[in-house]
Amino acid sequence: MKIIRLQLPGKFIEKLGFVDLFRELENVEILNAFQYDQNHFFALLRVLVKSNIKEVNFNEVIKRSFNPTSFEILEQLNNEIIFIMNQTNPEGFFPIIDSGPWAFLFPITISQEIVLVNIITQKEYFSKLNETLTSFIKSYQIIGMTDINKKNKIDATLGRFSIPSPNFTKRQREIAFFAAKQGYFKSPKKINAEKIAQHFKISVSAVNKHLKNTRNIAMEYFFGKFI
Repeated sequence: MKIIRLQLPGKFIEKLGFVDLFRELENVEILNAFQYDQNHFFALLRVLVKSNIKEVNFNEVIKRSFNPTSFEILEQLNNEIIFIMNQTNPEGFFPIIDSGPWAFLFPITISQEIVLVNIITQKEYFSKLNETLTSFIKSYQIIGMTDINKKNKIDATLGRFSIPSPNFTKRQREIAFFAAKQGYFKSPKKINAEKIAQHFKISVSAVNKHLKNTRNIAMEYFFGKFI
């Protein structure tokens, strides 16, 4: 079996019925799901509310963004919320679930531009998975593929596989994600370190240090084993 890491276009979320998801949200992480099928979704999420929204009523943001059947906020820090949510949709909102022998591995990361999804399946079903995906979206990318073997650690508490990824700190991940989304790594740059520093209310030197460290960690993770 293999874990396939897919990058889907952000518009895929619209096909699930969440057209206005990023009106108030910066990004969404589905940390774990306890039940999911075509019509039901019971999951643990972390969302980042846009920093330009003042005096946020988090309960109302969740209701407007996800239209849940029920939810409970577990943790709140500044403009970040962790909550558990139950949704039902008679018309269905997971079009690839019942189409073949595969399943999601969490977390799933969602932004307005891209959706990063981990799927577990067997090699012989790759062509069917591709056929199913392309029937819903025009294009996607496979950005990683990992065999399920002894190298993949299992979280005994949650009973799930850990997804291999660079060991970024939470702050490094937040800043690098924002920088990439705003075009910092493009040539020419669409945003500079000063603007990123203003967004996070930290110094320019701190931004440069975080981005340098994330770059070094990523390079070591992806290419260090070949050196």
